[in-house]
Amino acid sequence: MKALPAQVLAETLRDIYASFESDGEGALARLAELYDRDVVFRDPLQALHGREAFMAMNRRIMKRARRLSFDVKDALGGADTLFLAWAMTYEPHHGPTIVFEGSTHARVQGGLIVEHRDYWDLLSSVAHSLPLVRQIYAALAPHLG
Repeated sequence: MKALPAQVLAETLRDIYASFESDGEGALARLAELYDRDVVFRDPLQALHGREAFMAMNRRIMKRARRLSFDVKDALGGADTLFLAWAMTYEPHHGPTIVFEGSTHARVQGGLIVEHRDYWDLLSSVAHSLPLVRQIYAALAPHLG
């Protein structure tokens, strides 16, 4: 694959995310092409090293989901970095639908993503998805900060 500028990578990543719901396997195949084999991935739950570990994580998420979709609000790229703002809707096979609002910050070298970091708030995402927890969280939140 030809080396892509960060803005083109950001737009391509946005388009791949948008296709997860309708073509998950195809999205995964296209996703793998954007990442360096030694990519470092981090999110609030884990840190992974290598494209294979990153792709395995994505396959696990898809396998556990009845439906997975992304709504990418912004996709921006600079000289060697890109940024996405998104909302991911995750419907597991069993349990409530959870909407995660988050962002991706990635570093680019040689037209490939070498570092990918996702930021999202697990507590508020889950709390807003469960009615009883949502009420408790809403009552507690003003006292937390």
